Amino acid sequence: MKRIIPVLVLTLSLCLSGLSYQAASQEDKPMYMNFDKISIWGHVYNEGQLPLAGIKVEIRLAYDSQRKQPEIMGASDIQSHVWDFLYKSLGSDVFAWAESNEEGLYRINGIPRPGAYYLQVRHAEDYLQTKVHVIIDKTGAKEFEADVILRARKSAVPPVSKEALEEIAKAKEANAANDTDEAIEHLKKAIEIEPEFAEAYYNLGILLRVKREIDDAIAYFIKAVEYKENYGLALFALGETLHAKKKYAQSNPYLVKYLEVAGEEKNGTKAQAHYLAGTNYLNLKKAKRAIIHLSKAIELKPGINPNAYIFLANSCVMARDGENAIKNYKKYMELYPDAPNIEQVKTILEKLKSMYPEEKKKLS
Repeated sequence: MKRIIPVLVLTLSLCLSGLSYQAASQEDKPMYMNFDKISIWGHVYNEGQLPLAGIKVEIRLAYDSQRKQPEIMGASDIQSHVWDFLYKSLGSDVFAWAESNEEGLYRINGIPRPGAYYLQVRHAEDYLQTKVHVIIDKTGAKEFEADVILRARKSAVPPVSKEALEEIAKAKEANAANDTDEAIEHLKKAIEIEPEFAEAYYNLGILLRVKREIDDAIAYFIKAVEYKENYGLALFALGETLHAKKKYAQSNPYLVKYLEVAGEEKNGTKAQAHYLAGTNYLNLKKAKRAIIHLSKAIELKPGINPNAYIFLANSCVMARDGENAIKNYKKYMELYPDAPNIEQVKTILEKLKSMYPEEKKKLS
């Protein structure tokens, strides 16, 4: 019999009704920060200085989350705890964007404070990804101007050179021989030759994850999806890895994007993506969204994980849905009668039945 890993379930020491009420009252409330201090604007041009319309310009914190300091030289006067607060509060380094108009003009209203940033264009189909570093000094100015020049792609999908493909072939040979370090070196050489080679970034991330160099793996997965927006494998790997790091708010956008890309496919990876997304939402106390994804995970793959039924039941408790909470605790007991936590689940089930007598009658 498959070993069942003990899981944390709601205990009787918790006030279940109080917990449900609190979760429901906080459900899906948007959070905003005040970005009305400084505006940044400019034009988006092609290499011939012609304005480009409909280009999405993002602004990001130029911040190295691993080193916990600004990425750009010249911003060292910004204290680290300020950057940590901004980065964690935003949950991402992208916090605002604007689309250029027919004259190529864009305007982003609201840079939170002077410091180091960069503008980025990464979703323009006919143009290469472009990054423009900007440092906003403490001058008291309310506006900052920065133009973005885009270089055209030769085709919608940039070609991969023969030299880069040769490095990929060598990486595959090294990996087959269990020489992970050599495979990594060849993949890095492929990226030096082709800086937008999304597949090379993805495979680097996979190998580094195997070596437990998780932060570096995440950085390469991010590069892969920046250069290939709908890269399903990289989106899932990134969401999965961030989930393992307990970065639930950062993980979910990639998992949800993967599910959008996967469309109507029905496979184990899609079921796992729903399971991870649902677990993330449960940890973020967004019960309604957790229920949607956990239910879908079980629908696609009923035996996906014993925890799926526990987490779904817990989400129902948070959403004050006693009937379905009882139903899923009972299903867990039926499927995994020898689970180490089975007595705890029985105790919680009896408590819920006393709280929801009508459901007790229907489900007894």
